[in-house]
Amino acid sequence: MDAIYRRLFMTMSQLHKLRFGDLFPDMTKMDGMTLMAIAHANCAQNEKITTSGLAEEMQVKPSAISRTLKNLEEKGLVERTVNKADRRNTYVELTERGNVALKECKNTVDELMEAVFAKMRLEDVEQLTNYLDELFQITRTEIEIRLQKKERKQEDE
Repeated sequence: MDAIYRRLFMTMSQLHKLRFGDLFPDMTKMDGMTLMAIAHANCAQNEKITTSGLAEEMQVKPSAISRTLKNLEEKGLVERTVNKADRRNTYVELTERGNVALKECKNTVDELMEAVFAKMRLEDVEQLTNYLDELFQITRTEIEIRLQKKERKQEDE
């Protein structure tokens, strides 16, 4: 079993080391993820998302979102506006330039993945996706179990 664990984690590590960012020299991974989250939220909710809502949706700290938004704003990709009725809320939306940048990123990723998947059978990709999802779900549950045991142990001490 140790050999298969090592092989699995080495493969996952290799995938993680792929330099997708080289395809987007002017944008960080966080920039791209933020643009996608803003577009998704604005489309799904049919209204602007707040910075706090964006941080919650992306499951990152508000300070990380704030830094990223500042960077994206400087590049002219997003616009922040303060809610006049409640100045504690700041809304975020993509600018026209941000929409264009997001579309270009999506097209680049789609083209790459089409080329990759063209070299694999669709059934294999689907099966791999199902296996990885199952691995993720089981691992997440097992981590939660161990954290709960650790907490209970600390409370008992």
